[in-house]
Parts: sequence; structure tokens; C-alpha cells
Amino acid sequence: MAVTGISTACILVVAACVLTQCSAEVFSALTHFSTLVKSEEKLAAELQAYIAAEQERLSRLHRFADEVGRAVKSSQDRGPEEHIGHPTNAFLMVRRFTHDWKKLYSSLQSVPREGKDLVSMLERMKKGFPTPADVSGTGAALLRLQETYRLNTSSMADGMAGSKGQRLSVSDVFHLGLMAYAENKFSHAKKWLQETYRRLYAGEADPDISESDIIDHLAYSEFKLGNVRRAVRWTKKLIHLQPSMQRAHTNLRYYLTVFREQVKNGTAFAPPLPPVVPSYEEDVWLSERGRYLYLCRASVPTPDFVASQQICFYSNRNRTPGLILQPAKVEVAWVRPTILLYRDILSDTEIARLKELATPLLRRATVHNPATGKLEFAEYRVSKSGWLSDEMDPSGVVTRINRRITDYTGLSMTTAELLQVVNYGIGGQYEPHFDHARKEEKAFDDHAGRNRIATMLFYLSNVTAGGNTVFTRAGARVAPSKGDATFWYNLLPSGEGDATTRHAGCPVLSGSKWVCNKWIHEGDQEFRQPCKLGESDYWDIHQPPEYL
Repeated sequence: MAVTGISTACILVVAACVLTQCSAEVFSALTHFSTLVKSEEKLAAELQAYIAAEQERLSRLHRFADEVGRAVKSSQDRGPEEHIGHPTNAFLMVRRFTHDWKKLYSSLQSVPREGKDLVSMLERMKKGFPTPADVSGTGAALLRLQETYRLNTSSMADGMAGSKGQRLSVSDVFHLGLMAYAENKFSHAKKWLQETYRRLYAGEADPDISESDIIDHLAYSEFKLGNVRRAVRWTKKLIHLQPSMQRAHTNLRYYLTVFREQVKNGTAFAPPLPPVVPSYEEDVWLSERGRYLYLCRASVPTPDFVASQQICFYSNRNRTPGLILQPAKVEVAWVRPTILLYRDILSDTEIARLKELATPLLRRATVHNPATGKLEFAEYRVSKSGWLSDEMDPSGVVTRINRRITDYTGLSMTTAELLQVVNYGIGGQYEPHFDHARKEEKAFDDHAGRNRIATMLFYLSNVTAGGNTVFTRAGARVAPSKGDATFWYNLLPSGEGDATTRHAGCPVLSGSKWVCNKWIHEGDQEFRQPCKLGESDYWDIHQPPEYL
């Protein structure tokens, strides 16, 4: 949204210039009336231009108000969390606060008295507005979702039809194209720039976007993708639109040189190879990222040796007092590594309390740098987290949950880390990682409990789409289910790290993902889970007799 107009000062300046040419004694000579007629003609023309500009300004304000009104109504109808849980809605809200509202604020500095209340409100609130970094973050999230889930560009730009997302404007679409272009993601840049071009030709104009701007970026994107012929065609079109653009002429000469070289090599007209989509069984040559994306996108068939051991049962762990009246509901979700799924381990009341305690503490999540052992931000982990101790909760919910973890797992919480509550934002993810430290890493050198022996991961919300926990080396996938928890050992009984526990949190496509994790350390587990001698031995935790 742009808010422009001719200031009333312009009219006053014209009026002053015209009237100073006239004498005060107009009535004494008729010829002076002729001068006034010409003066009024000039003033009338300037007034009409001013009114037209004001009408255009008000028309833009009306369009912006309608856009905001639709967003507010959607939020009221569906609830704020569900509304913002849709990625395009979240992106558009951040864009409005960083671009449209700030532009409106600047344009209202010289408004009449009636607009001063709005100016004052914007003045008070603008310190809490999102920053350009937030726009970059939400834009990057949309591109990440597009790559992970192979989303169609036009569908995303239309708000992912059927999913109650708001439609992106041509300006928003172009902005995403430029973001991908700046990050050298030319495949994504090409798609978003083509969508911008399509909309421009469909009549969806924007005064800040020219055909030349789109073609300029499209041509270079095509070149970087190896489509030299298309780069030549786009650049010729750009020169037709901007004959004096020297850079376009230089680029064209270079593109033609490359193209002639391709003609000599016989590669200029070779059709591109069709994409190969491997099956999971052929993942020997797939990179870890390929397995990660594959597991996030589609359900992988469960191998027979796993399916035969996927059982469910009630357990009181040898009559543990906390489980006698209400036994644990246990499912074996996977073997090697053994991943247990505990159903209904948390109540809605407990979940609400955890969120209430953690919300004011949420900060951008960090990871351990394996080289230094220090905590730092990382692009592969996009979320906010807060840590909860027993002392922070007078109601005793945190203490009760920690005791319950001991009842379910038989492990001591003496050296465990605090409960960590995590909320994932738009496209929030945690790429493949280990929870434990490997031999060469220093992450827990100073921790009294040594390495992380096990992980308990609670799901505090359902997720509309995406957000699965996947184990990239094992091929396992667990979908978030509110009130449930997954549990696995990070270390083998020998104390060595279990490489099959490498896991990730897939990007949240739609909805809000809340989890709570407990990292349990080796310290004080000596008599609860004795070590075994063989390095390849596994914990025997998935058979019912171990629990009854």
C-alpha cells in the first residue's frame, strides 16, 4: 500500500504566487478582472489535481482498511492461533506491520486534527512492530515450506486455496521472488518472478513494480539455472523495454558468448533431464537432507521386521506406585532405535499450565556449537523456547511431570536438564541432529551428569499439517498428538552414542506446534540402567515383560 498526495501547501503556494500579481484595487479597472479569471482557472485546475490525488489516497486507504478488516475477521472467526498458524497469513501480517502501517504513519504526519488519534496510536505501538529481519524470516519460512513440501507457487500465492489463507498481492509475490534471488535460490526466484509477471499481465498492477524489474531478475535467474536460451530471450525483451540500459546490453553479449560455446559443445539444445524421485529403499545414494525431506513429505512404508514388533500394552513398571491406579499406555513406534510412544501422558490442564508458565520466558532457541560447546543461534533451528524449574510453579505441575517421567522410564531426574517448552513459528523446524554429544564434541564437558542418555518429547498441541518428528537414519516418523510423548535412548548401554537416533522436527506447514522436552543425563543412572559390555548392545525396553 502506498499513500501519496498533493499537499494543501501546493495550492496555497500557487494561490500566493497568482494573487501577488494583482493590485488590491480590482474594482477600479475591468481589465484586472480578466487577470483574476485566469488566476482562478489555474487554482481550479490545481484544486482538481489535489482532489484527484486525495481521492486516490483515500481509495488506497480504503483498500488497505478492507485488507486489514478481512484479516481481523478471519482471526476473530477462527481464533488468533489458528489464523496465524497459516503461513501466508503470518507472512502478510508481518509485511503489513513492517511496510504498510509504517508507510501509513509517515503519510499521516500532516493530516488534519481528525487523524491525530490514529497517529498517536501508531506512535505508541510502532516500537513493538516486527522488524525487516522478521519479514526476511517469514519469507524464508515460506520458501522453506515450498521446498520441503513441494508446494505449487500459484497455489501458495493464492493463499493455498481451500486452507483459509489470505491471497498474496503482486507486491508480496515480487518480494518473495527478490528474497529468493538475493539468497541465490534461483529455482524458487524464477517461480515467484514468473508468478509476478503472470499477475502483472492479468491486470494486477502495482506502481512500485515495473515489467523491466521482473524481466531483469528473471533473465539472470534463468542463466544461473543453465537456461541460457531463455536468458537471451528475456534480456532481448528487457532491451526492447529499456534501450538505454547499458547493463542489459552487456549481459546479452555475455549470454550470447556462452550460448555459442554451448552450440559448439552440442549442449545448447539438449533437453533437461527429467527429475528422478527415488523410493525410500533406494536411499543408499540419497543425502541426509534428501532422506529428511522425503520423510517429511510422505509416509514411508514400515518394514516387516518393525511392523511385527509394533505392539501396544498397559504397564505399571513392576507396580511403580504412580502407575498402579493409572497404568502407562505404551506403544512401540519403532525398533532400532526403540522409540516408545506414551499415550495421554499429559492432561489438557497440565498442558495449559506449561504454556502459561513458558510464554513470558520464550526466547529464540539455541543449539550447542560442537566445536566450542557454547550455545548459539542456528538457521537450522527455528523456534522459541523457555525453561521451567520446579520452583517456578507453585501449583506443582512441573514437579508432578518430572516425577511422572521417572515413573514411566525408571530413570533419575537428579542430573536431568530443566523442562524445555518450545513453540515453533511459521515454517518452524529443527533440522537433523543428535541430542547427545559425540566423542569429539565438548557440549557437556562441564555438565555434572555427563552426556544425554535419553530424551522424553511431549506434544503439547496437535498440528494441522507438517511438524512431524522424523528419524533420518532409521526411517521412522512420529506425528504430533496432543497429550502424548515419545521416548528414546540417545546412548547405547555401553555409553556410546546411538547413530540411529539422529532426528529432526519437520517444518510446520499449518498450525501451531508446541512441544516440551526433557533431556536426561547419565549421572545417577548407574543402578537404574546398568551398562552392558558390548558396544552394539541395545536397551531391552520394548517388550511388555519389562514393564509388568
